[in-house]
Amino acid sequence: MKLRLRGNSVRIRLTQSEVKALDETGSWEEAVVFGPAAAQRLVYRVETASVSQPSVSMSTCGVETVVKAVLPQQQVAKWANGTDVGIYFGEPWGLKVAVEKDFRCLDEKRDEDESDNFENPNAADSLHSACHAD
Repeated sequence: MKLRLRGNSVRIRLTQSEVKALDETGSWEEAVVFGPAAAQRLVYRVETASVSQPSVSMSTCGVETVVKAVLPQQQVAKWANGTDVGIYFGEPWGLKVAVEKDFRCLDEKRDEDESDNFENPNAADSLHSACHAD
């Protein structure tokens, strides 16, 4: 799973197995350790719930910070098993959130394991010969 923060937006990208796990178990998370103590970390989590609207929140407990996106179960099931790229929403205070499938890059020179990424829908389009976004 990838987390991208830019301005007042959050983008979370999930591989095929991560989307499957989210759909089947109701959650997926990863963390980045920001200090010598294992508890000094930023956790980013996606969960499903019986809610009608998606939401995002941040909480802090000691030195651990958790950024959590909660998505409607039915919407995740449709997204996980369909062709939609992502689930997009905004919060009332202006934060924009994107939870997306992580596609294989069209630039073959990237040094990243993308074997679990989704097939890029633009792979057959010669106009999209390079991937510049992470």
